[in-house]
Amino acid sequence: MFDQSKAAQEMFNLSKNYWATTMEMLSSFQDQNEKMFHTMLEQGIVAQGEGKKMLQEWMNRARQARDQFQRTMEDNWKRAETVFGSTSKSTK
Repeated sequence: MFDQSKAAQEMFNLSKNYWATTMEMLSSFQDQNEKMFHTMLEQGIVAQGEGKKMLQEWMNRARQARDQFQRTMEDNWKRAETVFGSTSKSTK
């Protein structure tokens, strides 16, 4: 017999793992780009003075936004786990 709650739990786990893998890849990509950009800023290739400060602030804000998004999504995944956990328990 097809167990809907188990199927829903599996779909939830698949989505959560897909999201975690995607975030890891994007975070790694952003970190590598930051390292490259910092090197370019240090060598004076991209900008100097106020332009350099502006670009560093931009990178910092991008990192903060990514971290905030990741924390928000992790909180939402925990809430969803609670819902799926209570749903699967109540159907048994």
